[in-house]
Parts: sequence; structure tokens; C-alpha cells
Amino acid sequence: MASSDQSAAGSSIAARIVSPSGTAIPRWAAFNAVGLAGMLVQLGIVALLVEVLHVHFAIATAVGVEAAILNNFVWHQRWTWRDRPVRRHRDRFARLARFHLLNGSVSLVGNLGLTTFFAGVMGLDVVASNVIAIAACSLVNFVASDSLVFARPTPGSRQMRSNLTLPLAAIALIASASPAAAGPSAPTIAAWQTYQAQIDARYGESASAAPDRFFALDRDGHAPKWRTAVLGGEQTMIKVDPPSVPDGKIHHWIGAIFVPGVTIEALVDRLEQNAGRESQSYADVLASRLLERNGDRLRVFMKLRRTNLITVHYNTEHDVEYRRLAADRATARSVATKIAELADVGTPREREKSADEDNGFLWRLNAYWRYLAVPGGVIVECESVSLSRPVPLLLRPVANSMVDRIARDSLSRTLATLKSVLTAKAVSSSQFPVSSFKLETHWQLATGDCHCTFISNSFGQSLPVTNKRSPAAS
Repeated sequence: MASSDQSAAGSSIAARIVSPSGTAIPRWAAFNAVGLAGMLVQLGIVALLVEVLHVHFAIATAVGVEAAILNNFVWHQRWTWRDRPVRRHRDRFARLARFHLLNGSVSLVGNLGLTTFFAGVMGLDVVASNVIAIAACSLVNFVASDSLVFARPTPGSRQMRSNLTLPLAAIALIASASPAAAGPSAPTIAAWQTYQAQIDARYGESASAAPDRFFALDRDGHAPKWRTAVLGGEQTMIKVDPPSVPDGKIHHWIGAIFVPGVTIEALVDRLEQNAGRESQSYADVLASRLLERNGDRLRVFMKLRRTNLITVHYNTEHDVEYRRLAADRATARSVATKIAELADVGTPREREKSADEDNGFLWRLNAYWRYLAVPGGVIVECESVSLSRPVPLLLRPVANSMVDRIARDSLSRTLATLKSVLTAKAVSSSQFPVSSFKLETHWQLATGDCHCTFISNSFGQSLPVTNKRSPAAS
């Protein structure tokens, strides 16, 4: 019965828009003309508030959208749907209420959600973000206006109720693009901890694993014949599909390279030295210091800057532990114990954002490194696991592929840099590694972000570098 009702509703909507009198094209043209006028009103107000009065873009967008809604209602009443007049003031106010409730909901929720994503997560210009949001909401607004706001059916009739199906479904879809609440929820953290425990357990088994089962890539047939490819000079890179988590997204990548001409002992020694001096070598590390050293256990502070889709700054602290398991193997585990997004960076007002202000690009980050000596050198593997806010449902078809591409490219550049610096013939005593910690943000997207996701040059690993402008993954 529900299916037939929805089918009838769709037929009713189509019949009214494409009427026998041929009003579909003129009405659509009028609707877009009014929409264009409303867009100019909205963009003008947003530009004025943001560029001149320095109002926050989210507040400016809300004011601009409301002004556009009122402008559009007046012109739709007088022009677009002038063949459906109402004579009583009471009916006009009822229409205005429906217009705000339906079209206003689409515009306010859709514009705020999409603008916040594209401007706050993707780093696009605020005005350009408004243009994208307006275009995405326009078709939904037209159908909703024709089927409900300016419709003639008697309120409460079956037709009126069925016509709500499509517009309300569209509102629900667009609403899913709105930013999630800042900070991971308790169920999100619980799901992350469960997954982290599984990764930690497998990492712990490396100490006693046979050589052909030492790496994460050896498990479950992730990448058949990957060792042959790596020993032949290629990179191996795979994405692991983790379980879904409530109100969040786990990102899991594994990559491996072969570093010729080094030994396990020399490699680990070089990776441990110079911890806390990362800012001397990497442009994206604005400040760093060694907080604590206890044998092969290190605690490092880094102030990071990452510019890709958006520039974000973090104060981070990482616990890194190296394990020299045998002459032919070693491992390292890095856990970010603090990830604080920064606001007003580079100004006297610079501060760490509270959990409520954080965009959710990066909530948790672990990196697991494995090193195995083979004839001619060492195979190095990085397993990166991170947690962020989920990508909004409406944007997943586009954003997920973009997030994956950025993640893959970043890990690839990081491993390539590691190989190049470890195989450099001349590395002075002051040119030892930097801890480069991979940052995955989504969101974001978004965040959100998206979350949505972006990845910096680091994977919880110390990398030797040759100069400040080293071609590290950035």
C-alpha cells in the first residue's frame, strides 16, 4: 500500500508540473529566474556580512538564506504560481508558513550543511560554496513548492499527505549533509577501542610470527605476491575495509616498500635519533620537542600544519615504542595521545579548540610499523589506522573516492621518502630522522567531513631527512 501511495504521489506531482496547458517550461523558467534573483540577494548579503562586517560564514549564510526565502516567496506568489492565487490573508500566511517549513528547511538545512562542508571542510571560498549549495537545493525546492506550498488540494486530504513523501525525503537526505556533533560519542569510542584492540593483538603476535606471516599484508590474502612486487622495487598499497562505527569512520591503510642496503639495527637507530627536532626538517612541522625518552620509548610533541583541501593546525603528542625483536626484525607502534585542533593560528589569540569546536577531521590515530631483514636490505611496512567523523551521506559518492585517493597518495609519498632518505649515501649526524605522523581527517567532511579525510606527511614514524625542503609526503 505504501508503494502504491508513493507511486500515486509521484504521478500527481508530475501531472501538476507538466500540465495539459503546457505550463511546465514557463513555470520552470520563472522558478529559476526568481531563484537567480534570490541567489543574488543571498550572495550579496553573505559577501557583505563576511567580507565587510567579518561575520562568521555560518551566521552570514543563515541571514542570507532567510532574505532569499522571503524574496522568492513574494515573486513565486505573484509570478511563478500566479495561476493558483489565494484571496484570504489567512491563506497567504499559511502558504508562507509552508514555504518556510518546507523550502525554508531545504534551503536552511541544505545551504548551511553544504556550505559548512565545502567552506569549513573542503576549504573552498565561502561565496563559491554558497553557489554549489544553492544549485543542489534548487530542484528539491521546485518540486516541494509545486507539490505542497502552492498546491490546491484541501488540507488534510490524502493527496496532500502523499505529496509530502518526496519533499520530506529530500529534506531528510540533505539534512544528512549537516555537520555531526563535534567530538566522538561514547558508542563511537567504544567501537574504535574494539577495533584498536584487534589491531594491537595482531601487532603483538608479530614477535613470534613466522617470517612469511610477519606483516599485516601477509594476513587474509590482502595482497597476493606482494613481496615479489616490493622486492622488485614497487610499492604495495591496499585499503582495508573496517567495520562501520556509529557516528564516525575508521580509515585503515597498509603500505610497504623495500629499502636496500640497510640492516635492522642501523635502521632503527637512525629512526630513533633526533626525536623532538622535527621542526628543523619539515616545513609542515611548526614546532616540536622531545617530551620524554626511556630506552626505545619516546614521547614527542609536534605542532603540525597540513594544507591539502583545507589548512588545519594541530597540537599533537605521540607515544612511540620501538621493539627490537631479533637481529632480522623490529616493530614500532605510535599512538597519538593528544590531538587538539588549533584556532587563530599565528595570532595572539591562538588557542586549542575545545571538543565542541573541533571539526572532527581527526579524532584518533595509530600507526604500526614492521621491519624485516631480507637478502639485500629491509622490507618496511606501515599500517595506519585512524578515526574521524563520517562523510555526510549526500556527499559520499564523491567525497569517499577523493578521501581514498588522498590517503593512498599520501602514504605512497611517505614510503617513497622513507626509502630515499634511508638509501642516501651521505647523511650527516645532524640529518637524522624526523617523526612524521600521518594525519587522516574526514570528515570530515564532511566532515563532514566530512570528514571529510585528509592525510599529512606522517604515519607515526621517524624519517631521516636531508634538508628543510625535503620532498616528504606533504
